[in-house]
Amino acid sequence: MLSSINYLDKENWVIDKNSIPYPFAKIDNFLTSEVYQLVKENFPKLDRFNKIKDTSKSNVAVVISFSDFDKDQDTFWYEFGKYFVRKEFFYDFCNLYIDDIERIYPHIYKKLKNQDYKIGIYNKDSFEKCDVLLDFGVGINTTVKEKSSVRKAHLDNTRSLYTALCYLKDDDDSTNSGHFMVYGQKPNRKIIMGERRSFKLCDLIEYKSIDYNSNRVATFINTDKSIHGVTPREITDKERKFFTFTAIFNEDLYTIEKFPRNKFLMKIKTMYKKIL
Repeated sequence: MLSSINYLDKENWVIDKNSIPYPFAKIDNFLTSEVYQLVKENFPKLDRFNKIKDTSKSNVAVVISFSDFDKDQDTFWYEFGKYFVRKEFFYDFCNLYIDDIERIYPHIYKKLKNQDYKIGIYNKDSFEKCDVLLDFGVGINTTVKEKSSVRKAHLDNTRSLYTALCYLKDDDDSTNSGHFMVYGQKPNRKIIMGERRSFKLCDLIEYKSIDYNSNRVATFINTDKSIHGVTPREITDKERKFFTFTAIFNEDLYTIEKFPRNKFLMKIKTMYKKIL
């Protein structure tokens, strides 16, 4: 059904790559047209996602991870996803950002060049034996009953090196929303991270939008500046469809200062009681 050699349409990739405010890229024509058609034809039915989360709720993210695919029950997605959790793919994809990685994470760059990492699969292997665990997932954002964002400005897991989303927009989906947004920090402003590694939009600049479009990848290297989110989705009966792949390390790649929300609230409550 699938030939892994011809998954990616590298000869026809149209890449828009940037290093500011952090390394990110848009890649059009990511999959060959034949593979992209197979991906669309074999996209999981809504019932499959409903086993993980209630898909009747408005604009929620539901992802089936590679470890959840059964090679007999989910033959297509097991074979397809396996391509993105191979060590060969990991090293090849890192080459897209190799200059940025050398600049930001020189210790990672050295091991990448020597291919010294022990690679495994997330939720199948462990960090006891592996340095990096690769994951793949196919997902949706459910239909939208009220305009909202599925995930506002935030940082990813501090152990993730790269994250990528390949959009699988339906041909009859005429919406113009739910785009990947790259954020930068406003000059001379100290920003504070809230719950779930989130940030207030008033502290940020909308640097660039990577629109939700067919066979398009939005990807970035994860740093302490890699703030991103999804623009609000308009009301629609169409799901936002995608697959995703990432590389998770056995240690934090950077540290972030967390906003001591609970202590702050306790202090406010104490002051309020004194006033009363």
